Amino acid sequence: MPHFKDVIAATLPKGIVLPPAFAQAIDWLEATGYVFEDKYVALTPPDKSRSIILQFEPVSQGHVAAWLGTDDPAFTNRLAPIIRTGGDGSYAALWRADDGTLSIVHVGSGSGSIMMQTLVENPVDMLRLMAIGYSELCWPENFSITPAEEHAELVAAIGIENAPVYRAPNEFRRFVEKTFAVSVPQRAIDITGNVMEMDDPFRRWLQTVQEG
Repeated sequence: MPHFKDVIAATLPKGIVLPPAFAQAIDWLEATGYVFEDKYVALTPPDKSRSIILQFEPVSQGHVAAWLGTDDPAFTNRLAPIIRTGGDGSYAALWRADDGTLSIVHVGSGSGSIMMQTLVENPVDMLRLMAIGYSELCWPENFSITPAEEHAELVAAIGIENAPVYRAPNEFRRFVEKTFAVSVPQRAIDITGNVMEMDDPFRRWLQTVQEG
C-alpha cells in the first residue's frame, strides 16, 4: 500500500506539487497511527469522539470544479483543497498564483463558512496554524480567541453534555515546533493577521474565474 502522502500527491493537478513540509507532517501522522479508513489523516486519534475536524485528504477534482463553477483546467488546475477545515465542507487549499508561487488559501463551503481568501503564504505557517488546536479553522471570527476559549463558548451554547470532549493536538504541536524549529502561538490571528480586512490576490483571482 502506498504512503498516504503519495495517495494525496497523485490527486494534485498538473503544476502543483505537495510541499515537503506537508509531506513530512503526513508521514508523521501516518506513522503515529492517525489514519482513518485510508481516507484521511487527522491531527489526533481518529475516533468518533475527536473534537478537532482538521485533516489531510486527497483532492476531489469534482469538488474543485463545482466550487469554482467551471471545469476549465486553466482554473481548476490551480487549486488543490487538501486540508479539511470544517464540518461544513470547507477546506484549505494549495493555490498557484499567476507567477507560479504557491500559497495556502481558504475555500469556504458557502453553506457555512464564507471565508474565501489567503490564509498563509507558506506550508510551515499552515502547520503552525493547525497545531494551535482549534476544532475548525473555517471561522475567522474565532481567530482572535484561543481554542480553550472557543470550546468554552461552545459548552456555554449547547451544554457540556452535548459538547465533545476537547483534546488538544499536543503531540502534533510538539512535532511541528521541533521539526521546523518554530513556535506555535495561542491564537490564529498571531499567524494570519486580520484576514477578513486584507486586500487579497486569491479573492481577486476568483473574480476573474467568475468573469471567465
